[in-house]
Amino acid sequence: MTDLDPREWGFPVGLDARLVQAADAPPPALSAGEHARLGTFGHPDRRRQFALGRTGARTLAAARLGVAPEAVPLAVGADGAPELPGFHVSIAHTARADRAAALAAVATGPVGVDLERVAPRRPDLWQRILNPEEHALLDRLGGPTDDAQTLLWTLKEAVLKGQRTGFRAGGRSVRLDLDAAGVPPDRAHARAEADGSGAWTVAFGRDGDLWLAVAWPYEKQTR
Repeated sequence: MTDLDPREWGFPVGLDARLVQAADAPPPALSAGEHARLGTFGHPDRRRQFALGRTGARTLAAARLGVAPEAVPLAVGADGAPELPGFHVSIAHTARADRAAALAAVATGPVGVDLERVAPRRPDLWQRILNPEEHALLDRLGGPTDDAQTLLWTLKEAVLKGQRTGFRAGGRSVRLDLDAAGVPPDRAHARAEADGSGAWTVAFGRDGDLWLAVAWPYEKQTR
């Protein structure tokens, strides 16, 4: 497991995030109910993703609550998002067998995370998720490359998960801006404005072929 350094990532006080990859993952830390749910997933990749994500969230929360990870009262909300009394939790994961990975965050305020592996994308994906005023941003990222399109998707999904709508709200309901000079920066902050939830900050970074993004409401102070 790898903790995202709060100072390096510029997180606000009360927000912690952890990357868990299959290659170096600890034994799953799951509740009895989660073990039962795990058995309902037919595909091994889905089971692996679920275990990694819940383990990341539970181990983060356990350190705050002073209990064993399995004892953390992590539940599932009506919208399918993880819930923990007194905290906000967000989990994202990606498959690819032994390269499965998950990103989890626990915070005292709203938070959303996403991670995606850079992979071939529809050449016109950007047209489906960007607003006309964001086209200049795509140019600053070097055009509609798989790398740039994956990053933009990751940034938007982190915000959408932070407001607990996911992509049901549509990619164009979030408008992004960030500084770039022809290629995506390996680590930086993006600015986002979301319909219905206002301004967000999105810290993002690269880990091998993964893009990671963590979003929180703009008004929160960083460490």
